[in-house]
Amino acid sequence: AFTNDVEKWHILGFFDDLVRTPVFLFLCAMFLCGAAAGGLTGLRAGEGDGAAVLSGLLAELPAHVVQSTLCALIWVLLPLVCAFLRPRELLLSAVAAARGFVLAMTVAVSVGEGNALIIGAAGVPAVLSVSALLAACSMVWQGGEATGRYSLRTCRMPYFLCITLAVLSALLRAAIAALCNV
Repeated sequence: AFTNDVEKWHILGFFDDLVRTPVFLFLCAMFLCGAAAGGLTGLRAGEGDGAAVLSGLLAELPAHVVQSTLCALIWVLLPLVCAFLRPRELLLSAVAAARGFVLAMTVAVSVGEGNALIIGAAGVPAVLSVSALLAACSMVWQGGEATGRYSLRTCRMPYFLCITLAVLSALLRAAIAALCNV
């Protein structure tokens, strides 16, 4: 008999287990709900709206690399702040939904304005930053549970990897913006 053993592609060991948890799936659903709301809000945005202002800030990104990097760090560090507040789970869900809202709104406004620069500068690096944020939220959520196997002590290195991904995302965003402005 012919057997075809296909090797499974696994994410780095720790994250492989993390992305298979119900908490991670729930946070992904919250992110998508926020993205749907942000996309609809961005499509309805007009001149002078805060959404258009946010979109305009991305166009000036190459001059504001430090601020962009700090903003990316804040998104990934917010789950640690939520770890000390109650109700932690609700706040972590709100962080995931808010990130989806802001990202989708920025992209939707840029689609409305026909600005491909903003789509590239916001969308492509978001693959890294959103993954880092959802993993960070999942670690904090499960680290706070009494029986959870993801304690914040054992998650130091994976959380640092999430922070590194967020910084790389911000630098990639600035590089894409700089390349498109040339």
